Formats: sequence, C-alpha cells, structure tokens
Amino acid sequence: MSATAPILEVRDVHTAYGLSRVLFGVSIDVHRGECVCLLGRNGVGKTTTMRSIMGLTPPSTGQVVFKGTDVTGWAPYRVARAGIGFVPEDRRIFADLTVWENLDVAVRGARARPDGFTIERVFGLFPKLAELTGRQGGFLSGGEQQMLTIGRTLMGNPDLLLLDEPSEGLAPLVVDHLRGQIGRLKREGLTILLAEQNVEFSLALADRVYVLEKGTIRFSG
Repeated sequence: MSATAPILEVRDVHTAYGLSRVLFGVSIDVHRGECVCLLGRNGVGKTTTMRSIMGLTPPSTGQVVFKGTDVTGWAPYRVARAGIGFVPEDRRIFADLTVWENLDVAVRGARARPDGFTIERVFGLFPKLAELTGRQGGFLSGGEQQMLTIGRTLMGNPDLLLLDEPSEGLAPLVVDHLRGQIGRLKREGLTILLAEQNVEFSLALADRVYVLEKGTIRFSG
C-alpha cells in the first residue's frame, strides 16, 4: 500500500434512508492505482456506501474526503466534476439513444486530459460496442449495456471509478470478459472501488478488500 495520502477516505460514515439506518460507522480508504473491493451479500450496505461517496444519499454523519478535499454532501454533479465516476448497478443508460450517442453525450461534460478516453479508446476496450454503434441502448443485452455504461463513465476521464455490482445478472462468459477489461483498466493505472458479492470475480481484481455485514466493516485486508 502506498505511503502517500489516500485518494479517497471514507471516515466513520453513517447513512440512513429516512428513519432506516443502513451504514454504521463505515471507514475505508483507497490509494491511487489500487483496486479495492467492498465485498458482501445483498443488503449489507455496499450500494449505500457508493451512493454516500457520490452524494446521491449523503451521510448523516462522517466524512468523505477525495484528493484531500471534504466532498461530504456535495451534489453528485460536483462529485463527478471533481473526478469520481460512478457505474450504478442498474446501469442507467439512455435507452432511446444509440451506443454512439450514449458515449458522445458524456463527452460534453468531460474533464479534459491529453491521455483521456475517447469513443475510439472505449471501442478498443470493448470491441463489441464498435459493432453496435447505431443500435439503441434499449435493444442491447445486459452484458452490452454493462460495457456501455462503463464506457460512458470512462468518457468523463475519472480519477476514481466506482463500480457497483458489475457482474450482477451476467452470463459467465460476459463476466470473464468484463473481469479482463477491468483488470486492463487497473494495469493502465486507473483507481477503482468495486462493490461485489461475487468472491471469485472480486479476488481476481482486488488489491485489498473490505467485508461489509449489516452496515459495518467486519474485515479488511
């Protein structure tokens, strides 16, 4: 683990949906270049941790610090502009737009970077998408939609990529391909926080894991 300060620090975060408390003092850190996994079954707080970081469900107490700046409670668009990209479990592609349009619309708010992602670079990562440029998002398979939503998020050139259950509901061959491409992103230096319940998928990618149970960290290492 790097001796430098983490790119992301989640400090003693408590988060609730109304009166229903979900996270109870969650603390994690991610260093630049790492792939860190939040591991646990459905309903233990993995997605809520991601949403707390992204500002979609702001913590009731605790802090989220990104690149040394306290971003707790920031609006999601500000968190995204700061350099965090979020791939949600439900994908949220634009069903009426084509593959090309889904990627192109993400360019408009992209953070400029000389070595940043372009549509062509996304197609290099996911060649299947290059074959489907004119197809509407709503007519893609689950695996193709997952590739598209990851590609669309990469178009924003994030410093930290949040992946929420990327293998959920996908065929084994698609999961293997996705694991390989996420591994490629890691080797290229992208920092990744992965939420998963698929242990084999997670351990093939993660440098470190945090195991969540009932909204608390039960193990890290």
